Amino acid sequence: MDTSTHVAMGFGLAGLAYLDPAVSSNSELANAVLLGTVIGSNAPDFDYVIKLVKGNGLYIEHHRGASHSIPALFLWTIFLSGILYLFSVSVPILPLMYWTFLAVSLHVLFDVFNAYGTQAGKPFTKKWLSLNFIPLFDPFIMLLHLVGFGGWLISGKPGPVFLIVYGVIICYLFERLISSRKIAKLVKFHMIDQVGKVTIIPTIFWNNWDVVFETANSYQIGRVKQKKVIWIHKFGKHYSPSSVIDAARKDKDVRHFLAVSSHTHVVVISSRTGYEVRFSDVRFRSKNHYPFMAVVKLNSDYEVLSSYTGWIHQPTQLNEKLSSQKQIST
Repeated sequence: MDTSTHVAMGFGLAGLAYLDPAVSSNSELANAVLLGTVIGSNAPDFDYVIKLVKGNGLYIEHHRGASHSIPALFLWTIFLSGILYLFSVSVPILPLMYWTFLAVSLHVLFDVFNAYGTQAGKPFTKKWLSLNFIPLFDPFIMLLHLVGFGGWLISGKPGPVFLIVYGVIICYLFERLISSRKIAKLVKFHMIDQVGKVTIIPTIFWNNWDVVFETANSYQIGRVKQKKVIWIHKFGKHYSPSSVIDAARKDKDVRHFLAVSSHTHVVVISSRTGYEVRFSDVRFRSKNHYPFMAVVKLNSDYEVLSSYTGWIHQPTQLNEKLSSQKQIST
């Protein structure tokens, strides 16, 4: 999920914690739990420091990796609870730990629910786990939290308010999960004459789902709208042997990108001075553009001049990113 949702869930869990007699009867503990749930709800994304220290490429590859793993759930809990306990040594440590643990765990769980997924199964598996039934930002989940905060202010009873809020969210998640499976079956029925794999990508609109139908040789990109399948693009899955693409694949930013993208389409743009190679993840579409990509500029001798990987929404933004990422070596 996005940062705003994780922050909202942190405050929501702090409200829910008032159902715990240990929390509701101890204001100092309630304040510590508030910090624990809000920080814990965002702690797995503290791997952002990789971007600041090592650059965007390495961050793209490792984001939602080790910081979202099974051991990390316990390490974040112990680390955050320990620091908070140092400033509130009179509070009972156990309630602080289990509410912080719940916040950290729900962060990872909700990240598994969307299309990007996480490596939450580490160290037992490096597979990216993604259930694909809620978007990165879900307006309904955010709306429910805002309603809950309003109810908290009006009633002064956050525990019962957020018990209702999270009860509704649980029902909503089950509905989204069931709907996503129905959409997958609909697409398979629509493509009954072809053998392929369906990947469903939820959008912020309740009845609209993006879809990728992957065969041995192609990706078909479409949208299911009001239970109607609309195909938009079709891309070849494999590229012909090409020296320029092979050179681009050796670039470190491309390697980082390909480590997390399993639905990649490649485009080569030639010019008088060299080439621009774009690797795009076809799961993420914005109108007719695929913003999650890795881009490499090479000269006519296939030497890398610059590269970038990440989310690029505008052509001008792409040029700015490439010009700021001059490549010395790969």
